[in-house]
Amino acid sequence: MRRYLLAGLIVGAALSGQATANDSASELAAGGIVLVKNDNIAMQREDLTLSPAEVRVRYEMRNDSGKPVTLRVAFPMPEIPAWTPDGFHTATNPRPIMLPDREVRSPNFIGFHVWADGRELTPEVEIRAILPDGRDIAAGLQEIGGLALVLRSGLYALPDDPQLDAETRRRLRALGAIEELPDRAYRLPWTTRITFHWMQTFAPGVTIVEHSYRPILGFGYVGFSQRDGSLFAGPDENAASVFCIDAAGRQTLRSLGERARAQRLAKGEPEFSDLLGYTLYVLQTARNWRGPIGTFHLTVKGDPIPASHWTSGGPTVAMYFCSPAPLTQTAPLLTEGEVRNFVPTSDLRILLVRE
Repeated sequence: MRRYLLAGLIVGAALSGQATANDSASELAAGGIVLVKNDNIAMQREDLTLSPAEVRVRYEMRNDSGKPVTLRVAFPMPEIPAWTPDGFHTATNPRPIMLPDREVRSPNFIGFHVWADGRELTPEVEIRAILPDGRDIAAGLQEIGGLALVLRSGLYALPDDPQLDAETRRRLRALGAIEELPDRAYRLPWTTRITFHWMQTFAPGVTIVEHSYRPILGFGYVGFSQRDGSLFAGPDENAASVFCIDAAGRQTLRSLGERARAQRLAKGEPEFSDLLGYTLYVLQTARNWRGPIGTFHLTVKGDPIPASHWTSGGPTVAMYFCSPAPLTQTAPLLTEGEVRNFVPTSDLRILLVRE
């Protein structure tokens, strides 16, 4: 088994009740740059840029050994856990998630690209499908239904899915890879793990490694509880604390909600003042390189929410998050912050709101 050392940020997107990569059905966490542990490599600088349409990271990796060091570098794709609803409101979890089109034929469903010193690389790919008992059944699933089936783990509320015919179900039962649920729903109980990896030589001095991809966005309503007036965002019942939304921010959201309510009434739509929220979720960097990050620069852009087969998209009207660095607003819905000798101690969650 390959050993990887985290040297980047794990980035995902969700509206989840808990802030970890594996404890919310509406949350998928992509991996940052990962490399085999080597004390000769320091992270001189990291520039992280987040927007609803793209995550881009630029690393300055410094080799102080005086000689070339070759390491295996990897990028873990977002895990698709066995309890993720496939965009349906199921009895077990009412929060949908914007998973990729199930007809996808490429494992690179988030458009991952990587460059080293300006040259784009073509990584190898490892695909695993892990059952709760620890078995990797990726090869068996590929034989039954190809990559599309490997990517289909999760909860399903459509029992007569034509893509899962009687013969496919029979073969999945023989593999121990399907669970029948009440009301004729079912679960495909494996966790899909896709990792891109490549060999990277770090010459003495600084090597620039960059990567980018499309984040997978979760979504839910943002509004104020009729019970106690608290602000919620999806299942987060204390959104003001989670996203560091001050009194001015809460008033902005109330005003936006009232405007949305008036617009719905004018169109003859149901009367409610909730807004749509989307959350980028960033796990803290693992501190496995030598020393702290020399300079960490964060840029957050409130760009429009991209359209997908789950949402029509639309302009972002507000964004909120608790920043690990002092922030400067350089333009509307554009903030930047920088900190030196950075040792990350907490995760980062960004709430983007649209009407």
